[in-house]
Amino acid sequence: MTRQLTEFDDLRARPGYRRLHPAWAKAEILLGLAAAGAGLFLGQWTLSRPAADISWGPAAGGLALFVLGAYLALAGHRSHLYQSGNQRTAYLAEILRHPNDKGGRA
Repeated sequence: MTRQLTEFDDLRARPGYRRLHPAWAKAEILLGLAAAGAGLFLGQWTLSRPAADISWGPAAGGLALFVLGAYLALAGHRSHLYQSGNQRTAYLAEILRHPNDKGGRA
């Protein structure tokens, strides 16, 4: 595992990329889902009133909160996909760099 991390660090350092933090990606997902849920509840609460009493400001705010929360959750998911792809690329680069090794890695 340490060898794979070293290969991944080398692969990332050559073009000057920074490491993606999995904790931040998880926080993005959780914050995004919380914001989307709050926007959904705000919109539902606003639009459940009689037609004469509907305030369109909070309804628009609920829609905006829902859309932005969903975008944040998807951005966190995308970060996880990038991390996984980067690790697999580093693993493949390691295999291609050492073709005579018969898979004896632990």
